[in-house]
Amino acid sequence: MKKYVALLSLLILTGVAVCAQQSINIKAIVAPVGANITMDSYLWNIALANDGTISYQNDQQGVMTVKSGSTWLFHIDFSSEHLGYVKQGAYQIPYYVQVTEIPSSYSGFILPSSIMDGYVQLTSTQSIWFLGRTPKAGIRFYVGIKIDATSGQFFESGTYTDTLTINFVAL
Repeated sequence: MKKYVALLSLLILTGVAVCAQQSINIKAIVAPVGANITMDSYLWNIALANDGTISYQNDQQGVMTVKSGSTWLFHIDFSSEHLGYVKQGAYQIPYYVQVTEIPSSYSGFILPSSIMDGYVQLTSTQSIWFLGRTPKAGIRFYVGIKIDATSGQFFESGTYTDTLTINFVAL
């Protein structure tokens, strides 16, 4: 009888431990109907001069279209996987991003933000806040990129990468 009780206790304890490991956190983000962000290109190939004197700057590196769908209060968040650096192994090069509105018939408000005031390094998430629905075709923005040259400094040759993430957040 003692063996049966001990075996039963062991099975119960094992079963409790297994049950305690069965929780799964699920987060589903559902955008409002018709809301989205599209880019004209999802790959930016940049050729750097790497001479220590010539910087790279393209104020129209990409075109982003934002559609609010059914929501009227939302923001767009910009973040960088490597916190504003393109990387190759241990080597890294800082870069900066700017967003500029292309004139349109948008009658809502876009609140001031540092990423629209000038080039910023994405060391933290940068947001652009919107009050008002966009036209059905959306509103368009230029997304620019800048890489400064440092006098007398050269980069290790190779391919440097980063992932720029742009999220639509409805409130």
